[in-house]
Amino acid sequence: MTESSQFNRLVPRGSLQRFTLAGGFNSAVFFVLWECIRFFLDDDKTSIRLAWAVAWGATAFMAHFIHRWFTFDNRKSMQWTIGSSFGAYAFSLTGSTYTIGLFAGEPGETLRLLGLANMLVWGLIIWAIMRLFVFQFKVEQS
Repeated sequence: MTESSQFNRLVPRGSLQRFTLAGGFNSAVFFVLWECIRFFLDDDKTSIRLAWAVAWGATAFMAHFIHRWFTFDNRKSMQWTIGSSFGAYAFSLTGSTYTIGLFAGEPGETLRLLGLANMLVWGLIIWAIMRLFVFQFKVEQS
């Protein structure tokens, strides 16, 4: 058995495990960007939400291509996946920005931990939306 097929057996395309691997990279880029933007803004609720929304929006487009290449597949056209992922990411941007705003009054380290939890919850929601609606992923029968 080759390394590639062993990897695909352990972490199959479309799986939450594979999404988590790619999402870990996407989330790290997002989190660093969020922190960088926050560094230049006030530490009020509006600025925290604005930084979150800008970082989320900026990394969503990148995430689409990573998930298309690594997590799911390219069976659906690029036009379809970009268009439909736009709706998925707009929904998650709105929801995640709203929820981080609920925690925006928390002190720095607590806010960061709640931000990580917020990312995880919305990551699960995005995985389900991407798998079911955007990529319409189906497991191939061997």
